[in-house]
Order: sequence, then structure tokens, then C-alpha cells
Amino acid sequence: MKAAILFFAKIIGLFEIASWLTRDQIRILGYHGIWYLDGHYGNFLYMNPDKFQTRMSWLKQSKYTIISLDEAVKRLKQKRVDNYSIVITIDDGWYGTYQYMLPVLEEGNLPATLYVYTEAVESQKPLLNILIPAIFQLTDRATLKTHLRETDESIEINISDPEKKQKALENILEKFHTLDLSQKENFCREIATALGFDYEEILQSRQFGLMTFDEIQKANQRGLNIQLHTHTHHVDTDAPEEIVDEISINRSKLKPYVTSSLEHFCYPSGIHSAEMYNYLQTSNVISGTLCDTGLVTTQDNLFALNRILDGQQVSQLEFEGEISGFLELIRKTKENLNRLIRRHH
Repeated sequence: MKAAILFFAKIIGLFEIASWLTRDQIRILGYHGIWYLDGHYGNFLYMNPDKFQTRMSWLKQSKYTIISLDEAVKRLKQKRVDNYSIVITIDDGWYGTYQYMLPVLEEGNLPATLYVYTEAVESQKPLLNILIPAIFQLTDRATLKTHLRETDESIEINISDPEKKQKALENILEKFHTLDLSQKENFCREIATALGFDYEEILQSRQFGLMTFDEIQKANQRGLNIQLHTHTHHVDTDAPEEIVDEISINRSKLKPYVTSSLEHFCYPSGIHSAEMYNYLQTSNVISGTLCDTGLVTTQDNLFALNRILDGQQVSQLEFEGEISGFLELIRKTKENLNRLIRRHH
């Protein structure tokens, strides 16, 4: 139904009208990593290389102008936004970003910002909390059968349908989180083997790992704007002051390798609170991006900038619906109607 509505809206020119009505609002696109192994895992977390290439080609050929985050924030501060502006942002610093996204951005001469999670860069360990759900989704095994040495137990779990697989995954992740760091990798190796995967091959692929500091330095030299994303990829809305140390460490780890300003920030997983804004300001940060969907106006708080998260399962039509501002206008209309209804009750 949604696809049909979007198709009809585009055909009759509503995308074009919406685009004109929202022309002075900035579109900040949000990406994460690239999936380059067999099959596919993740929607907003990983996009395949071809889809990313197609998106960037479409943007390059469109009427929209791709501007840097620095330029966007400068214009927002001045309350002077050029029409039809788009910013490209990428979170975390996955190896796939370096290997697959960067060449596409270079080829199209497209400015982009990468928010880097430095603890994972420093450790060069795969993100096992993502690896485990991925292999669960991708396995063709109907049963998970193994002896877990780290917890000293034998398990045999039916994973023949999605519901059983999800319950088994929750059970395995619960066990995983009780282990210390030294036990977790062996635990993952046993689970991967039991699900039919070559764990060493997965590690060598770097699918679940981030760039090295040397790769970040090279990416910056090749034009990628490197910015802040906390050191541990964790913020606590109940302790907003902790964001100061997170940013300080994050910045100190990146500073020797980049010439970027290190004054823009992205909240990990979009988790934030208004109490954090003052702490960002005292940390010499001038902007903060969210995972909330929407366009950005000159009236918006610079520490709470909406983005349009693009994903593997987002169709080209839906993507254009977001870029045009059509879906934003629909959301705003619904919000206003709901407000009116509440007021009259």
C-alpha cells in the first residue's frame, strides 16, 4: 500500500511540489556500513555495495547539491540555507566504509562526514554482539548443537523457523553478555562453527571490524571529514555529564591522525537528551546529529539535527519520497492533526 501511494504521489507531481515547499530545509543522510559477504544482514546497519553506488549516482544526477557538514552547520547558524541541499554522513567507521564507500564518494567528488567510534578502532576486535545475530540470520542449519566450553554446557536448540531462531538468539546473547572479554571470542567461535561458518574466515573478511587509525588517516587525506562518535559508543541519558569524557577521549584518539575540526558529533544509536546539549557546547562541539527521521530547518537546535537514515530495505521510491520532503510533510500533517484532536478532547 505504501509503495502504491508513493508511486501515485510521484506520478502526479506531489514529490516535486513537496521538494519545492521544503527547498530551504537541509536533508542530512545517514549511513552505516557495507555488507560484502554472501547473503545479507542488516537494514540500516549494512547496505550492499551496488545499492550504495546506485544511491550516490542518483544523488549526483539529481537537482540536489551535496554540501559538507561544515558548510551546512555554517549556513544553519547564519539562518541562510541554499535551496535543495544534502549532507552525507556515515556512522562508526566500518572497514567496509573504507573499502567500498570511500571510492564511490571519491569518484563522484561527493563530500561526506564519518563519525568514528574509537574504542573499536583501537581494539581492532570484531563487534561480536553484531556478528552473532548476523550468523543466526544467515545460517541454513535447523539445529544449533554444540558444547559451550566457556559456560561448560551442551546445547541442542531447534532453530528451524524464525520464532525459534529468535528465542535461541536471545538465549545465546544472554549467555554471551555474562562472559568476560577473554571468553567472548571463544564462545563466538564455537557458535559460528556450530552454525556452519568458518570463524577465522569471517575474522579475516573484516566484515564486523572497523578501520584502523592508519586507514582513518588515509581516508581523511582522501577527503573524508572525520568527526566524533564517542569512544565507547555509549551515552547515558541519566548521566549526561559522562558525555564530556567520552568526547574528550574520542577526540584525543583521533587528533593525531586527522586534520578535521573534530567539532561535530553524532549520538551513538541516536540516544540523547536535552541535558546533553550544554555538555556538548562546553566540549567545543558545534553540532549533534540524531537517528530521528526528518529534514533540518534554520529553527532547529544544532545539537539535535534530524537525519534520513538510508537502508538496504529502503526502496528507491521511498528514498525519493524522503529526499523530496513528501514523507516529511505527511508526518507533519499527521502531527498537526493529532495535536488538534487532543486539544478538542
